[in-house]
Amino acid sequence: MSEVKIVATLTPFPADIDAVRAAARAMVAPTHREAGCLQYDLHESHAIPDVRNLANTGAVSFVFIERWASEADLKKHVAMPYHDDFLALLDGKLESLSVQRMALLS
Repeated sequence: MSEVKIVATLTPFPADIDAVRAAARAMVAPTHREAGCLQYDLHESHAIPDVRNLANTGAVSFVFIERWASEADLKKHVAMPYHDDFLALLDGKLESLSVQRMALLS
């Protein structure tokens, strides 16, 4: 089986930034304990609307960088009860949610 890489980006509504941040942070520790979790890092992103002005003045997002040993391990992760609880906490609080499978180009 081959490794699976995921980037998940959650962009909350401005009023819900703190709630989404707390919910996202709560996912890290239990996920790190899962078999097959090779990497599960949470980052806070501040959009830079104009690359010529590097001020972080745009939307806040939370970005998970994930690596799983196999597709089966990823499927077990999304079937965890705390993953369902996480999605329920996010309900109505996100402007956007993007989950992408990454493939290395050589």
